[in-house]
Amino acid sequence: MKTKYIAAAGLAAMLVLSTTKAVPASSHREALAILNEPCADNTDTYAWLSDGSHDKLDLIMDFYPLHEPGQGNHGLRACNGYRYDFHIATGASLEDRVVYRIEFTNKLTPAPAPTAADSLGGGNELLWQLTGGTETMKVTRFTVRPQIQTPFGKTQPSSDEVVLGDGLPVLPNNHGPQTDRLIYGLGPFKGYDSGDPASRTIGLFDQAFVDKFIQNLSNGGRIIAGQFDDPYQLDEKGIFDLVNLNASDLGGIPGARGSEAPSRDVFTGFNVFSIALEVPISDVFPNGVPHNGVLKPDSTDSLIRIWASISRQQTQTVDPNNIITGVKGGGEWVQVGRNALPLFDAGLVGTQRQTLYLHSSPMKDVTNFGADILFPVLVRDIEALGIYKALGLPDSTVAKLKGPRIDIINVINLGRPIPVQDGFTGDVLTLDAATDSKFPNGRRLGGGTAPNRNQVNVNSVLISLIAAGDPGAGLAKGVEVNDKDYLDRFPFLAIAHQGLLQGHGGSNVPTVRDPARP
Repeated sequence: MKTKYIAAAGLAAMLVLSTTKAVPASSHREALAILNEPCADNTDTYAWLSDGSHDKLDLIMDFYPLHEPGQGNHGLRACNGYRYDFHIATGASLEDRVVYRIEFTNKLTPAPAPTAADSLGGGNELLWQLTGGTETMKVTRFTVRPQIQTPFGKTQPSSDEVVLGDGLPVLPNNHGPQTDRLIYGLGPFKGYDSGDPASRTIGLFDQAFVDKFIQNLSNGGRIIAGQFDDPYQLDEKGIFDLVNLNASDLGGIPGARGSEAPSRDVFTGFNVFSIALEVPISDVFPNGVPHNGVLKPDSTDSLIRIWASISRQQTQTVDPNNIITGVKGGGEWVQVGRNALPLFDAGLVGTQRQTLYLHSSPMKDVTNFGADILFPVLVRDIEALGIYKALGLPDSTVAKLKGPRIDIINVINLGRPIPVQDGFTGDVLTLDAATDSKFPNGRRLGGGTAPNRNQVNVNSVLISLIAAGDPGAGLAKGVEVNDKDYLDRFPFLAIAHQGLLQGHGGSNVPTVRDPARP
């Protein structure tokens, strides 16, 4: 996408913010305020329209990251006491028009102290899957009626609330072969006494089993939630070592690390908790998508603006009687996490105002983070590392990259006539519902030239845009494929890594010879 410049009036509106500072978001534990609250750590948000007809909107929210598949005697459970919301606005405004809320409920019946007469699965167990515990979810749609001016004054905004599904089962964890047979009933179980190890070595958790947990909703949509492979890729080790990129990411400059320290996807082998939701576009555009199939670059009437938030009650009090969470919520519901554009936090804003980002709405992003977009810190860091000199960039070019960077704002807003002011420009995914989705026009999962490749390498596009002023510069392309194939249909996510035989871990050996036994 070629960059265009926004009107001078918009630039002036942004320049007045140049005294503000920076703040990161909530992707993959990158925000200080979220380190101790993984249930509120939403890592990635995806949103795109079905090709051609544009009659379905697919939404994915990932959270609770970096879960080792075999970790914990209770695995990766659905988080209770939180609200997971997809916010959807239309046109140039960021005001909510439709909100989809997902809430999880885990139930576990208290059991008496164990006795010698208890049978397997009697309730008092060490492992969740033997307790008889259940995980379900509720899906609610809020359709917002905005404030309007009447001859008698402005009306109060209100919303219609419709429960689209309740008590819907959550996809269970991919623990391993014995759980597949004993708990999920995916095949006959043979004990150790059989002499046959198949029940302990051959997993039966497959796509057909996962598909059973795709739940239909009353609006014609569908949803699935649970443990999946983390679909994101990044050489995060290099990024977090002060942007220590590989030579292949930097045009082959000799001063960069090479084959002795190749790029690695740090998310390989990890799972994440995902919500995949598909809804009819008629929920958003009841009268149909404006000029569907026709691109009108000077209009905003067919735009959808999407972001995801996570909220909980403000007060959390220790409650030993709550078996599931150990706390009791009270007070108002407050936002504790959000996410939309990939790398908005890590690529544009810094550390000092993490809590402000997590607890604020995109409606205030121009005031809160406008300077971070206009004057990207990453450019300053790259200059200090000598990368621009190694690439032979003249000082005049580097000076332009330092800002003000209207081109970044233009890409975020798809080059549309969107005011650069609070309530209109912010960290959201913007889609043109009249055209097929391709980043930055939405963000699609999969759809690339290989089953494990995304349609667009969003890392490369955004880092190239910020650091070089050119989305096609090809920076940070070292990791471009996932460790598992994506689906070419709903829910698009790859099956979770199995707890027993996949993920991480190794065989350790003594560093000195064991002393001889007497």
